[in-house]
Amino acid sequence: MPSSSIAQILLRIFALNWFLVGLIHFASVAFTFYKGHYTVSEFVPATFHLIAGILVWIVSPKLSVVLARRNDGEFELSGITEQNLYSAVILGLGLYFSLSSFAAAITWVHFFTLNSSPDHGFHQENHPSYYDMTETLLTLAAGVLLVVNCKTLAGKLARN
Repeated sequence: MPSSSIAQILLRIFALNWFLVGLIHFASVAFTFYKGHYTVSEFVPATFHLIAGILVWIVSPKLSVVLARRNDGEFELSGITEQNLYSAVILGLGLYFSLSSFAAAITWVHFFTLNSSPDHGFHQENHPSYYDMTETLLTLAAGVLLVVNCKTLAGKLARN
């Protein structure tokens, strides 16, 4: 496998990461959209991540050749296929997403469990940040989905 192929895999994993971050950010803003406390500028970071992820995905074949042009020799990875590499990186990305948001998701569940009774309701000045909650829960869900489906996704991304 040439080093440009490995560079392309890494570029596409970064593109997938950026796209998922943008998608999660966009969804978390959209879930809190109904409250009326939003501006169009809240969608700018999400849109930037989505577009950057798509663009890097599209240009990664040519960019990887340019980046590895002097060192584009063959790597001897006997027994390791492109699908194995994709699967390992998607699994790592999913674990990163799920493990980095797990504690915050548990904290949100605990918070709403304690504050669900009428005696401990929210004060007018102390509303929780639903934006932070949805971003955390969506990041956890995306990470778990990547972990569970890493082989399927790797099979679809790998060349036949």
